[in-house]
Amino acid sequence: MTLVPSLALIINTTQAGALLGAAFSGSLLVAALLWRWFGASMSRDRWIRPNYRGQPIVAVSGLVVLVVGLIAIAITAAVVVSLPEGEWHWVVYAPDQSVLLARSPDSATIAGGIAALVLLGGFGWLGYRDDTRGSTDGQAAASGFAGHLRQSLRQRAFTTGLQKALGGFVVATVAVQIALWGDPAEARHHAGMAPGDWLGALPHVLGVGTDPDAMWSLMALARGVLIVALSANLLNLLDRVPGRAAKTAVAWWLVALVPAALVAPGSAGRFDLGFEVTEWAVWAGAAVGASAGLLRSELAEQHMQGDTGVNPVGAVLGIATVVAYPATVEWVLLAVLAAVNLASERWSFGRIIDAVPPLRWLDRLGSPYRR
Repeated sequence: MTLVPSLALIINTTQAGALLGAAFSGSLLVAALLWRWFGASMSRDRWIRPNYRGQPIVAVSGLVVLVVGLIAIAITAAVVVSLPEGEWHWVVYAPDQSVLLARSPDSATIAGGIAALVLLGGFGWLGYRDDTRGSTDGQAAASGFAGHLRQSLRQRAFTTGLQKALGGFVVATVAVQIALWGDPAEARHHAGMAPGDWLGALPHVLGVGTDPDAMWSLMALARGVLIVALSANLLNLLDRVPGRAAKTAVAWWLVALVPAALVAPGSAGRFDLGFEVTEWAVWAGAAVGASAGLLRSELAEQHMQGDTGVNPVGAVLGIATVVAYPATVEWVLLAVLAAVNLASERWSFGRIIDAVPPLRWLDRLGSPYRR
């Protein structure tokens, strides 16, 4: 690797790190200030629900997460698109480490920004409806797709919980389609396979082929949708006590997305996704930062973010992970998410966390009521 590519890689990595830090810390600060200034005005009867201790508190503070996240994503996308071509770029190398390339991110930014807005807005709206109307149909205690389905069958009604679960799959399908391919016509073109060549098409059907022009497939779309939906539901399942879902979201972002974003601008073999990885990590950081900005007041049990906040944050983390990693990692992640979501139908996460001292300490860290 020559000196010029090395310096370019350092510059691009520094740019990515600065964007990540600004998105997270900026959203954190704005969310904390919004709650401090307007939190009292959210104490309305329709937004008040009892928490895990039976104390009435604001149950939809996730609206703050939505507002901050949507604005941050829109501003970030607009700024990047407005930059002159070549002003912002990412660096890639050929296998011999000798070729330096730069690409304009405009099309990827527009598609990714729309997908992120669809995810936040869609999952946020579905979660808000369940938070504010769920108790009226008697299914507030239900959790997970199976739980909502059983509740709906018992009541013989299309409950808000089931609406949220099914609507989440629809929103996830639209967002994943836009984020990974942007153009439905192009996606249909990539889906085409040679007649009779089933064995040769199998790697592409599974989304693990090496030809980037043949990577689109129904299986790849389904895999991404399931990861997004299960990620949103995972944070929902963890949102039983103050701060647990927000802490999990911060850990996910720091461990899985920040390193991928810092490596992506110069990683060989991922040149077609380098900028998208950084952008999605930034957008996920904005959503997670907004959630973390409410963490202190949430631990003080002044409010809870509810499905309104945790569902869209989980969905954005899921799709950002899909963009950041290859298909093999996606399969592993999907298996883990499916196993954890299924396990929640039989075992309590709270009991498992309490049984492991380090997890118990982290889970109760910062809470004056759970020591």
